[in-house]
Amino acid sequence: MAMNIFKKFRWTCIVFMTILGLVSVVYFFSPFHNLTDSSTLEKNNVDICFAWRRADKRALWTVPWWGRACDMESDWSRERYQCQDKRQMGNWPVCFDKNLIPQSNCLVYSFGIDYDFRFDDAMANIGCTVYSFDPSMLDTPDHKRGDRVFFKRMGISDKDDDHFVPRVDEYVEKRRAVNGWPMRRLQTILDQLGHKKEQLTVLKLDIEGYEWDVTRDLLDSGILSSVPQFLVEWHLFTDFPPRERVPDAVDTYFRVSDMGFQLFSTGVVYSGFNSANSLRILAEVAYLNTKII
Repeated sequence: MAMNIFKKFRWTCIVFMTILGLVSVVYFFSPFHNLTDSSTLEKNNVDICFAWRRADKRALWTVPWWGRACDMESDWSRERYQCQDKRQMGNWPVCFDKNLIPQSNCLVYSFGIDYDFRFDDAMANIGCTVYSFDPSMLDTPDHKRGDRVFFKRMGISDKDDDHFVPRVDEYVEKRRAVNGWPMRRLQTILDQLGHKKEQLTVLKLDIEGYEWDVTRDLLDSGILSSVPQFLVEWHLFTDFPPRERVPDAVDTYFRVSDMGFQLFSTGVVYSGFNSANSLRILAEVAYLNTKII
């Protein structure tokens, strides 16, 4: 009698575990739970970031690279610092809370101009000294643009390089540099311009996809920790950075927040994301360093 009860119990357990295993397999391979293959979403013209946000991702063993990109895109809508005195300086927002922009000794570095000095001129008009940098403006030599704006035909990088060969994009296509571009780390530029002991008030980067390597260098060196305001245009193009480097780029993005920078404004946001292959994201984001204000 006891043996029969034991056999029934054993078979009940086997049947139960088999059903549980089958349910788990169905759950795991369900497109709603496992979105690593975006081909179905692409065929149905579904925004994969929208699908990613709605998906129950508990069954995923790993997060796909495009899922990490979607996590970053979602973060752009979360303004964590409420700036009470936000002003549009040309084409970029700047926070003026708590005397963040001093009356004197205001120093601004602006990387990525493409002949558009609206932000630079606006910051100069309130008394800041502004250095504008763009290595792609080949027909524009170093010069003093106004009383407080100085142009330098060099770029920022994560390494010093006199002959940097850039990725060919719409800017490079129009103005190819035969001998490459002069590029410098931020530490090198500060030393070269005699600003090593001065406080950068605002640092702006609009450098077409190279901001990932530059920002990583700024974080690793610790130099970004002393900058009160960081304005950056984040780019993920269809071919740059390479797909295998996107997770590292997203990690860099979240490291900025971990260092104490809180997003106070998101400007232009563009995403083309109905498939992983058509990935293209752009956002103008402004941060305040809450650890030093």
